[in-house]
Amino acid sequence: GTASAAASIACLIGPIDPKEAMDQARSRFRCVFLRDIAFEDLRDNAPDPDLYREQAKVVKLGRCDAFISHSWQDDPGAKWAALQAWRASFVRARGREPRLCIDKVCVDQNNIEFDLRCLPIFLSGCDRLVVLCGATYLSRLWCIIEIFSYIMMGGRLSRIDLIPIAPSDTDVCELACVQESFRDFDAGACECFRESDKERMLSVIQTAFGSLTAFNQHVSAIFHQLQSCQTASVSAGQVQTQRRESEPRAWCAVYGRRGAARSEQGR
Repeated sequence: GTASAAASIACLIGPIDPKEAMDQARSRFRCVFLRDIAFEDLRDNAPDPDLYREQAKVVKLGRCDAFISHSWQDDPGAKWAALQAWRASFVRARGREPRLCIDKVCVDQNNIEFDLRCLPIFLSGCDRLVVLCGATYLSRLWCIIEIFSYIMMGGRLSRIDLIPIAPSDTDVCELACVQESFRDFDAGACECFRESDKERMLSVIQTAFGSLTAFNQHVSAIFHQLQSCQTASVSAGQVQTQRRESEPRAWCAVYGRRGAARSEQGR
């Protein structure tokens, strides 16, 4: 199944047996309610072990509503506004708060390498993939690995919520950069803190797809399809749902700092 495929991907990403990876992931998988954290908690990627200890709750794989994929280099206010808008849509549709897997809260900062090996399995344990896509998203290695894992597990486009973001509601230039990143995507140009990690990850991708060019084309096609279908759902300036009313809405809008100021601040 999906979890087994994720375990196999995990062993390619790091030196771990698939069964061991599954056992570790089951015991370490955590989610958080967005209402329990504040904007200041996610403003930057400075480690905060207290968030993991106090807010992240152990859940079974498959019981998390969404995996939040984002780049720490993109505007924090815009990402926070987008998260709050997605949360509000989910609450209206489901009548409850969503359980989210967010890296800073749900990854053990004291054992980060340990948890990162389980990343594909964590991703498989979530119902949806929410992509907060700013201008730098497609240039970050771990964002690419999240996309790679999702593709390799047979992830469906209907389970991805793509949210283009920009620092302000009217920042046309920034939105244009996001759109260009779709067209010009190149996994080989992505950035990573450790060059050895980048070489290993790209080698895994190249082995799976035959070449980086093939992977680049696959990812670009996915993002263009998402952008097209979600843009088609927008009419009269309002975001429309692509799924039945019982499903949370797929958002296609530019969320900025003014939006963040208007949104609910979590606690």
